[in-house]
Amino acid sequence: MTEENSPIRLLIVDDEEDLATFLAHRLRKRGLDVTIALSGAEAISAATELKFHVAIVDLKLPDLDGITVMEEIKSIQPFLEILMLTGHGSHDSAWEAGRLQAFRYLLKPFAFDELYDLILAAAHHRCKKMGCEFEDRLEALMAGATSPRDLIEESEKLRREYEQE
Repeated sequence: MTEENSPIRLLIVDDEEDLATFLAHRLRKRGLDVTIALSGAEAISAATELKFHVAIVDLKLPDLDGITVMEEIKSIQPFLEILMLTGHGSHDSAWEAGRLQAFRYLLKPFAFDELYDLILAAAHHRCKKMGCEFEDRLEALMAGATSPRDLIEESEKLRREYEQE
């Protein structure tokens, strides 16, 4: 899905409830669909139940470290882009986050506009990896299909079109 057609679905994983709530409030004002998890277990549960485009994961959580959470939620949603966030950065944790293909590693404090721009960039990167235009068109087709036969015929047209590109 692209930002233009539907809101970016964002998971914020941070045990600092005030920060997570503040970020969620500001990001919702900008049109994002935000879910908050205050622990690693909550994040894994949310990733099992809901589909996200981007996740912001704090490195230090009360139950699991952010690297473990990142591994777990990426195993559930492989195309999910992760922004690692920490006030306790180290070269080892930055290297590990990079090895696990975190989209970016951010140190607290950070500028809100920088974070917002990174969320948009991460969502765009995810779309490029997944072929989101095809996903958007297929969802639109399914919403307006009048019969299963129409859906099959249109799906085949879309498939051929994208195979030619």
